[in-house]
Amino acid sequence: MLISLTGIGYLIFTRWFSSAGQTMEGIAGSINENVYNRIYSFMRTPDHINEVNRKTIENGILDLSDEKLRDKFFVGVLSSCSDEIYSFSYGTSDGEYYGARRNENGTVEIMRNNASTGGESWYYSVDEDMTAGELVVKAGSFDPRSRSWYRAAVEAQGPALSPVYKHFVMDDLAISAAWPVYDGGGKLQGVLGTHMLLSGIGAFLENTIQGFNGYAIIVERDSGEMIANSTGADNFTVLEDGSLKRYRIGEAGSSDMGKAYEYYRANGMSDFIYEGAKDRLYVNVREIQVRGMDWIVMTAIPDGLLMDNVVKSIHLTVLIIVVTLLAAGFVFYAVTDRLLKPVNSLLQVSEALSSGDLSKRVVISRNDEIGCISKSFNRVADKMQFLINNLEANVSERTEQLHYLSMHDSLTGLHNRRCFEENRSRIDVSDNLPLSVIFADINGLKMTNDIFGHAAGDELIRKSSEILVQSCRDKDIIARIGGDEFIVLLPRTDEEIAGRIISRIRSGFANARVAAIKCSMSLGSDTKWRMDQSLEEVMANAENAMYKDKTMNRKTVNRDIIDTIVETLDAKSSSEKRHSIAVSELCGRVGAALKLPEAKINKLERAGYLHDIGKIIFDESFLKKEAYTEEEHEKMRQHAVVGYRILNLFDETLDLAEFVYCHHERWDGKGYPRGLYGEQIPKIARIISIVETYERVLSRGELSAEERKRAAIEVIRAGAGNQFDPQIAEAFIRIIDEGSI
Repeated sequence: MLISLTGIGYLIFTRWFSSAGQTMEGIAGSINENVYNRIYSFMRTPDHINEVNRKTIENGILDLSDEKLRDKFFVGVLSSCSDEIYSFSYGTSDGEYYGARRNENGTVEIMRNNASTGGESWYYSVDEDMTAGELVVKAGSFDPRSRSWYRAAVEAQGPALSPVYKHFVMDDLAISAAWPVYDGGGKLQGVLGTHMLLSGIGAFLENTIQGFNGYAIIVERDSGEMIANSTGADNFTVLEDGSLKRYRIGEAGSSDMGKAYEYYRANGMSDFIYEGAKDRLYVNVREIQVRGMDWIVMTAIPDGLLMDNVVKSIHLTVLIIVVTLLAAGFVFYAVTDRLLKPVNSLLQVSEALSSGDLSKRVVISRNDEIGCISKSFNRVADKMQFLINNLEANVSERTEQLHYLSMHDSLTGLHNRRCFEENRSRIDVSDNLPLSVIFADINGLKMTNDIFGHAAGDELIRKSSEILVQSCRDKDIIARIGGDEFIVLLPRTDEEIAGRIISRIRSGFANARVAAIKCSMSLGSDTKWRMDQSLEEVMANAENAMYKDKTMNRKTVNRDIIDTIVETLDAKSSSEKRHSIAVSELCGRVGAALKLPEAKINKLERAGYLHDIGKIIFDESFLKKEAYTEEEHEKMRQHAVVGYRILNLFDETLDLAEFVYCHHERWDGKGYPRGLYGEQIPKIARIISIVETYERVLSRGELSAEERKRAAIEVIRAGAGNQFDPQIAEAFIRIIDEGSI
């Protein structure tokens, strides 16, 4: 045994030494990849903020002359961002400047600079309603057009990043992302800017490299000046004259990293081993390039990280071998002793059990037939003792479970209608005045059940209940009183606090989705102030307010649901997104060429864009298939019916449902889903059928664009009179040949 263990140990450890170097290279590469991905995402954050919000200004959704609306917009965006984003602002082409910033204490303040401030930047505190409060700072004259980020965006005529600069208050480096805003005529309106601190990168590098005893540094490629490092060394200093001095790599922190950087610049190798003053370093280098920003990420791991463990493992293995040999001798002795013991224990316990002593157990000393019998005997005794001792406890526990189930909704765990009706009188007492009631109704539950199935509908109900629980307080009573209806009793809560709770509920639904449905609730509330008021009347008022909310916001909710379905389908398949846009545009041009009325052209474009919306029920892998089996073809045919059902649910798309339903019908009656023929098929559906087929043939295959166009025309020509309306098909081919579209 000793010889075998020694031989195995020798083979294992020689292989460890030979592969340790490769493992170190893998660790260095993995860390560098992690840092690269995090920094790339980090630097995309301000760009994403600008991209999301610029349309609000560009499309005139935000009226900059409305101070309250403007202040809420900038404070809302900045408050939703991480602390690294210290400012979100907008500089107009006239030199006005608006936005929100975090001061040196991390408190959000509102910025204004216009004629009312005399061209100076004034900063205000933020009230609870996210509007300007007291004036806290007058910062002097400031023209955003003179800032580097403003000029960079104007010169680029698109999104741009500023050079790295020192924050004007905090001891930190910062960078700004800017995006120009133009009016409909292409005239510059101003520049939207998101300004970010870089200190978070250094903290991330320290956390990433912690435990590896290595180094991680980010520098600017051309200048070699440091952006962040894991050693805690300063990346810059402020001179006595107030100017900023940036440290180059090697001037601060590890000198080995500075020399390794010079080696990289000289040789261009992204993976190499550098012999440092103390350690042999495995170095990995990656480049980050975002909108003109050119940085280098360098990580280095010392070889002692694994080699030291290999040596320790050898020592430990020797110790384990010795302990194993000693244990083997002891086990041999114990097994021998157990084999020689009599089996009287089994007989003694049998006699004790027969006399009523259920506490006795057989000591298991063997694993043979006698041992198996002893184990079975002990299990019987355990079961008998358990049943006798726990019979009463089981009855009590089951009774409690039944009572709980009778008073709670099994799907959400909330109180049910029975519990609410039986216990609301305990809440309707003077100590709980003012008593507010919130009535809530889930939007889109029926559509979710009809389109995505009851499993998705149940998930929507559970998600809605979770948001209600998270948004309400511990003392509030929440009950599910119907399929999609909830009621909340708020003891000692006036109208203002109830309104804030409703706002929290709406915020909780802001980004909530189930399947392809954007979750939302219609909400209404009322408050009972006196005991002579009827709680029934207050509940009825809250329910009426909920229905009023549902009616007033119906179009917005419907639009959000349709948009979410389309966005989800586009995310599943980029080719479906491209196809829908292309069909819509081509339908519009065909309608114009056929001299259809403007209203009909508009309807044709909308139906063309939404003609495949029913494919939302398919998963991503199904949509990306190039070919389908007969069974899969039958499954795919359901999308016309599903699209019809979806569009029929909304007033805004009701006029399009029939066209989407019929766009796979054939002129000869062999289409689906209803087998209509000839002019029984709506004209718009006949046009979409031709345009969709033409676009799919045109966009597939490896032929040249001209060859695909000819092939697509031949498909339309061959289908005229059987698949397609012959007159529309003839007119379509003529329009294509004449180059009208």
